[in-house]
Amino acid sequence: METPVSGKKRLMQVEVFPQRLLNLETAQNLLNELNKISGITRMVVFGQGLPKDDPEDLLQGKFGVHNKKYLNIMGEQVELTVQVGRVWIEIEDPGVKEKIREAAQKALPFPFELNEGRYIRTQKTVTDYVRKGGKVDEISLGLFDPKAKPGYSCCGSDTKKKYDRKT
Repeated sequence: METPVSGKKRLMQVEVFPQRLLNLETAQNLLNELNKISGITRMVVFGQGLPKDDPEDLLQGKFGVHNKKYLNIMGEQVELTVQVGRVWIEIEDPGVKEKIREAAQKALPFPFELNEGRYIRTQKTVTDYVRKGGKVDEISLGLFDPKAKPGYSCCGSDTKKKYDRKT
C-alpha cells in the first residue's frame, strides 16, 4: 500500500489488546516473544500513565523515592511510564501478523484481541516539531508523549533561573 502524496510504502500496523492490564513481568514476556520476530519495525506500549511517586512510599513518609522500571523493546531499555494495556506494532508484511498472534498466545495467560489499523502516526505533527525541532527520523516519528510536562516551558536566558525548582 502506498501513500498517494509521497509514494512511500505504508507499513501495516497491528494492535495486541489484552483483556487485562499487564504487569511488568507479563509485559516483558510478551515483548521478549515479539523481539524474536523479524519483520517488526516499531513497537509502542500504550496505556494509562503511572503515578510519579509510589503511593506506598508516600504513606510511609518516603518522598521522592521512585524505583524506575524498564522494558526491553527491540534491544533498547525503555523506562516504563505507563500501565501496559495495549501494544502497537508496525510490521513489514502481513505474514508477520500470524507470528505476532502465536507470540501473544504463548506469553499471555488470558484472552486478547489482535486488531489491524493505524495506531502510530506516520507524518510529522506540531508535537514532533516542538519536542525535537523538526529533526525527527522515521523510526521515532509519532513516539513523543504530548502530555509529558517538561521542567519549565518558557524560553529565554533568565526564565531558567526563575522557574528552576531547586530552592
